[in-house]
Amino acid sequence: MVSIRSSALVLLFLLVEGSQAFADSTSLLERAEIAYQQGRWKEARQTLVRAVGIAKTPEEIRESVSRLSRLNLELLLSPSDQPETVWVKIQSGDSLSKIAKRAGTTVELLKRINRISDSSKIRVGRTLKVPIESFSVEIDISDNVADLRLGGRFFKRYPVSTGRAGNTPVGEFEITDRLIHPDWWHPLEKRMIPYGDPDHRIGSHWLGWTKKGFGMHGTDEPEKIGLPVSLGCVRFRNDDIAEVFMLLPSGTRVTVKP
Repeated sequence: MVSIRSSALVLLFLLVEGSQAFADSTSLLERAEIAYQQGRWKEARQTLVRAVGIAKTPEEIRESVSRLSRLNLELLLSPSDQPETVWVKIQSGDSLSKIAKRAGTTVELLKRINRISDSSKIRVGRTLKVPIESFSVEIDISDNVADLRLGGRFFKRYPVSTGRAGNTPVGEFEITDRLIHPDWWHPLEKRMIPYGDPDHRIGSHWLGWTKKGFGMHGTDEPEKIGLPVSLGCVRFRNDDIAEVFMLLPSGTRVTVKP
């Protein structure tokens, strides 16, 4: 016969074990993966948010953030409902550019979410999934990472490179210029280098800031991402900057922290 004291000890052990499991980011990552594989994406995201919140080691933080980043993007680009989006029926006279402007998003993102290949052939009466929350960017120079937020909540993290001489400007800026295949003004050589030239160094996309001459772009040195090696701008891997270009419209707030 089990004594009251023994029963209490067993109960205490179970409670402690349960609290440890709850406080273990690895366990939460496993639960999130199960939920994801079973199609319960929203539950998976909530679980990953908890995992990020309790992760302790650099490895746990990196893995939790990486998985949450991937799932957030996958959810946004999927046909499923989510709080940051609404469904909009195309009216007569609408175009993707008009819808994007009203919603504060990009044509590229609308096309990607809604599987549209030819924006000139959108059909009146069709319903589109449209983001309504605003993106913002927070760049941490000390860690060389850029965090995108959607509606104020963490969305995705990207490794970046910043100024090698500490000359990436710190402060609040906005994205003003969005260019594909940009020419590049070399700040040291004082010359314009056209896209496609062997000396062109900034990749296929440019997101310029209100701070003239500075912005975010790709790189021809992907092996140096994560290091302070740029001339002052923020470098992304080329695939990453193409993705960021799709997500961020003109007017997006950019915060650079030392």
